[in-house]
Amino acid sequence: MNEEVQIVVREAVLKIIQDTASQKNIRDHLKKHRVKIHFVPLRYRIIGAILQSLNIRFGNFIEKLIALVIEQDSQVSSLPESGKRISLSMTAETDRLIDQYITSRQLPNSPDLCDDAYQKLLEAIFEIERRTDRSKQTITKDVDALFRSRDGKIIYLEAKYNDDHDTGKFVDINRKFLKTYAGLLNHLQIDALDQLIPIIYYFNPTKRYGPIYIPSSNILRGAQLFDAFLEFSYADIDTILRNLGDDEKVMEIFDRLYQIIRHDLDI
Repeated sequence: MNEEVQIVVREAVLKIIQDTASQKNIRDHLKKHRVKIHFVPLRYRIIGAILQSLNIRFGNFIEKLIALVIEQDSQVSSLPESGKRISLSMTAETDRLIDQYITSRQLPNSPDLCDDAYQKLLEAIFEIERRTDRSKQTITKDVDALFRSRDGKIIYLEAKYNDDHDTGKFVDINRKFLKTYAGLLNHLQIDALDQLIPIIYYFNPTKRYGPIYIPSSNILRGAQLFDAFLEFSYADIDTILRNLGDDEKVMEIFDRLYQIIRHDLDI
């Protein structure tokens, strides 16, 4: 594994832990939970809240980590928009079409497999957006990762830590994924449907949801992304993150956190 990636991963994780376990953050949670009636002791509610916050921030970090790995990998070429929030454009017609597609896939009589419906949607979006006589609206979206693969295809990646979102959040992820794809068609001036491949990637391989909105061919999990496109190994990333749990600096932060909550707070 590239040493620069290892250093960046360690420093970023340490910063997340330090910020989350800061005395200010602890006291903010104390103020919030002190006024709540609950049978769980206050100090344990604070610990739980901090760990939950840490888990959320780590999930956001994984999205940035994937962009970093792609930027450093010699087998692909990261594009300038990768890992950034950018302005895109798309027609109001495509916007409505995507909303209609998402709604239709939630109906009881929708087919279990979405491959055909999804392909027809992408073809319709492409035909609508390639017409220069259509007025377009501006949208601002996060592009988690965007890179050119060895075969010359451009891969747009929507990266998530885990496939465990609640129903509403899961719908939002898929809707945002499709609208960002539509905007990228214009931004990158794509002139053939197979030039831009949209993929949803889950860092953890565990599968919760079936292919409701996006077919399995456009969903990668765990090592699949690395095996398909990258020189870096998923196992190396996994080892770095697991070893951080035994890192002396990490243990020191958590030990101090426990002491603050156990002894130093006025609970």
